[in-house]
Amino acid sequence: MTRIAFHLAPALMLVYGVVRLIDGRDGQHGPGPAWTVGHLIFLGSLLLYGGVIAGLHDRVRAASAGTAHRVAAGVTAAVAAFGLVTFVRVAIVDIVVGLRAANPAEKSALADRYADVPAVLPQAVYEIGPVFFMLGLLALLVQFAAVTPGRRAVAALSPVLVLLGFVTITLDLDLLPAGAALIWLALALATREPSPSSPARHRAPAAA
Repeated sequence: MTRIAFHLAPALMLVYGVVRLIDGRDGQHGPGPAWTVGHLIFLGSLLLYGGVIAGLHDRVRAASAGTAHRVAAGVTAAVAAFGLVTFVRVAIVDIVVGLRAANPAEKSALADRYADVPAVLPQAVYEIGPVFFMLGLLALLVQFAAVTPGRRAVAALSPVLVLLGFVTITLDLDLLPAGAALIWLALALATREPSPSSPARHRAPAAA
């Protein structure tokens, strides 16, 4: 299931980007069926990214011989997971707002009303929270490349492609399909099995 998430999470993000482009043909994004369907797809993508974070964390731990790498992987995965939770909140709020609003002006007013819901964290945390997901995912891929010397050249492409994907999306949300495609390629490289000729990694024996 985790391996499927590496492909399905960015694939759904790409689909959401296409739906968003369709929704914005009239110059407005939501409310309406396209807004709701698109954000439901996006929510599914985000939930699957939880499997991506868990999968990368497990892969780094399995390939690491030292405690430091394992601790770093745990901290990084926790940061990414926290950011992902705040991202999921964004998607849920957008779905609720889209269902309740009758027009763009009402959608904007409802979005402002829900800006700090649930009121358990400062609004600023909700606003910057998704950045932690992006940085955490990027850091996990860097760690994965560092602990897989037998295929480092290939694994090192993954964080580069993810960074390009996030930058592309940040520059223009209309480029979301292109950014999602870059992230998809990055995660596909991360899950690609090494060839039989690749040198095996020798792990240190476990301490008694």
